[in-house]
Amino acid sequence: MIQDLRLKRLSGAAGAVFGLLSLALVGGAAPAGAMGSWVEGEEADNCDDDENVLQESAFVIATEPDAGDDVESGFEVEGCSRTFEGDVQWKLIGRDGSVLASGHTQGGGVDGPGDFSFAVPYSVGTKQIGHLEVFEEDVSDGEGNPPGRTVLPLILKP
Repeated sequence: MIQDLRLKRLSGAAGAVFGLLSLALVGGAAPAGAMGSWVEGEEADNCDDDENVLQESAFVIATEPDAGDDVESGFEVEGCSRTFEGDVQWKLIGRDGSVLASGHTQGGGVDGPGDFSFAVPYSVGTKQIGHLEVFEEDVSDGEGNPPGRTVLPLILKP
């Protein structure tokens, strides 16, 4: 009897995890509360900070696209940051190590965290793995904490 209950609980938990993964893979909406506060139809808040963890830290977090996503020229990047003067740098590195595109945008600064977004135009001849680096320049010349950085491996489509 106890073993039967354990198996039912285990299979129920596995089913819930499988359901959430399936929704994520096909682009469906997760139930409210299942994966944070995201609900279909709501705009994502990349800087959701209910516990005030982000208020005093310097960081750069890219939230879109996901690591491993297939992307095409002009893909959109979203995230949250708190950097010196709100400046967020980015560069797209090709398979051979060359910089395919680079630029900067504005995010959060001294007043607290803030959302950022930008488009990445690039040109490649063949489908390949590249890396998107979204980061803060180290204006302190090595003093203090290391600057924030997110590196995403992406599949670049021609």
